[in-house]
Amino acid sequence: MDNKPKKRTVDNKKSAVHKNNSSYSMRKKRNNRYRKIKLYYNLVFIVIVLFVVIYGALHIFTKKKTYRKEGLDYYNKGEYEASIESFNKALSINQWFAEEIDVDIMMYKADAYIMLSDFASAGRVYSSIKSKYPEKYYDNDKLDFMIELTTALDRYKYGDYVTTVACFNRAVEAGYTEMSMYAANCYEQTGNYDKMKYNLDIYTGSFGYNADICYKYAAYYIDMEDYNSALTSIEQGLSFGDSMYTQEFLYTQIICYTKVNNYEKAYELANAYAESYPDDTKGIDIKAWLDTRVNPDTEVINDIFNQNDLPDNNSEDNFDEDSQDDDSEDNSDEDNISEN
Repeated sequence: MDNKPKKRTVDNKKSAVHKNNSSYSMRKKRNNRYRKIKLYYNLVFIVIVLFVVIYGALHIFTKKKTYRKEGLDYYNKGEYEASIESFNKALSINQWFAEEIDVDIMMYKADAYIMLSDFASAGRVYSSIKSKYPEKYYDNDKLDFMIELTTALDRYKYGDYVTTVACFNRAVEAGYTEMSMYAANCYEQTGNYDKMKYNLDIYTGSFGYNADICYKYAAYYIDMEDYNSALTSIEQGLSFGDSMYTQEFLYTQIICYTKVNNYEKAYELANAYAESYPDDTKGIDIKAWLDTRVNPDTEVINDIFNQNDLPDNNSEDNFDEDSQDDDSEDNSDEDNISEN
């Protein structure tokens, strides 16, 4: 009787141990499975983080700024075509958070096109900025004005001097004083020499003189019949050395000295002109005509020169000749009376 309960107790203990071992084994398996799942997700997370870091590094730390600096170096040296190539390389790189840098690069690229007088391409770059990027990265009013200005400059290249001048005037008022030269050229082409000179004065006040500007000033003073001022502009233009205006300067200089009745100086310059440009018939003709003024007693060498193109300002000579004719007629009348 006493042994039976003891046996059940032993069996119960074995059953409890078995149950404990089974439960422990299940927990161990479950924990192992959890650790494996956790390890898997950790590995996936690490891979994703590494991918994001590497991908982000490739799209944040790029050569965009390097190419931008290279383009600016070329731009500052006046190598505008090379600068555009570098700017294009910079813009071709897809970099995160680079909108502001891209707008800056595109503005420089448009300026380079302007320096190359490719105004149509510059206008397309400005328009591209407006279409691709938000206004917080640029001055919208300024960009609109640059689009208008490059359009006017492109039309100016093809001879539109009438409709473009208003835009150039607004540019000058806005502080772009270099546009005063374009306005001056427009007024020159349309024959408004007063406004041409006004814009030339603005330009020379900022950038000084060159042969082209001196030529325009000389044309203005000749139109005003201020030949002494024209001579000053011509001499200033010649001081810049050989240019596309040199021959025209020298011939106009002869005309101006003739207009102020300084025939000796005009004749001296005409001789030099004929030697420098022997194939220019108008130089030979003006020299021959001046020879008759400087050496009136010599035989006329050449009468091809059309005096209507260069009217004789010495009216006293004409008056004396008329007086001599009148005196001769009076003398002949007196002779006739005495003979009668």
